[in-house]
Amino acid sequence: MKKIALIVLSFSSILTAFEVEYGSGTFAMEGGFLGLSGEISTDLSTYSLVDRHTNIGDFFYSYDLTWYDSKVLKQGQQTYNNLASQANNFLPNSSPATIPMMEHRLKGLDVNIRLGYDVIHQDEDNFVGAGLLFGLSIPWIDSTKGDDSTPSLGFMLDNASTIKDAKDMFAKSKTEIMTYKIGPSINLQKSLTENISLYGMGSYAYQTGYVKNSYADADFSVDGTFQELNVGLYFTPFSQRYKWGWITFSPRVYATLGYKYSRWDMGDMTIDISGMQMSSEVLDSFGMKFGMNSSVGYFGIGYSF
Repeated sequence: MKKIALIVLSFSSILTAFEVEYGSGTFAMEGGFLGLSGEISTDLSTYSLVDRHTNIGDFFYSYDLTWYDSKVLKQGQQTYNNLASQANNFLPNSSPATIPMMEHRLKGLDVNIRLGYDVIHQDEDNFVGAGLLFGLSIPWIDSTKGDDSTPSLGFMLDNASTIKDAKDMFAKSKTEIMTYKIGPSINLQKSLTENISLYGMGSYAYQTGYVKNSYADADFSVDGTFQELNVGLYFTPFSQRYKWGWITFSPRVYATLGYKYSRWDMGDMTIDISGMQMSSEVLDSFGMKFGMNSSVGYFGIGYSF
């Protein structure tokens, strides 16, 4: 049903307006994974299908469908290595234990639909609209050991009888996240010259959903917030008006140049990708708020009728 709705939305939008955007920037992640106590970041590319504002009378709709693809995020296992060092103090005859660096890569789709009313509407380049955002985020994170990272399990192998699957610590896994979001949104645009306008959008939404991990057998619900700020310049090299009876057409080709910051925050969670199958009582002590954010500059081209 979700796929059908997205296909219908995309097809109908192409008939009236169509803009494609390419973005490049950074993606960061913090918390959530056992051993990840600080923020890690990497480069990110985005590909978007966008309609920022289409009126039906003084009411409007807008949407953006964005595909995210990050490069590898590298996570040092400081928490685990500290635990291993402490354990070796009690087992002096065991070899030292060091846990390898983990690598994570994010991919996924983010969908935002806005419905609202123009509280100020001068024309299609000068307006202030307020409404609600309805959204869906479907990212996933692939995690594995670094190619050149071999764990020295030390005391863990010496005592493997008490630790299940110790040899498989930090095996490859996939974490799937799905959240639904709803909240207020503002959409505005102001002409600077005959051909250039400044636009902006801001949203703050409540989100809820679930997290699944293929290796840790984790499957739990999460709540949190979604925030987004999008500002840019809209350039129209030419625009013509045509009349056909009582219908007026105003086709235009345009380009955009902008910046978008997005943030997803979720409640405390811990995904155990260690392979040690820790109990929930142990995992609870490592619980941290999980957050992702992206900061992207983008360029777009499009047309509208």
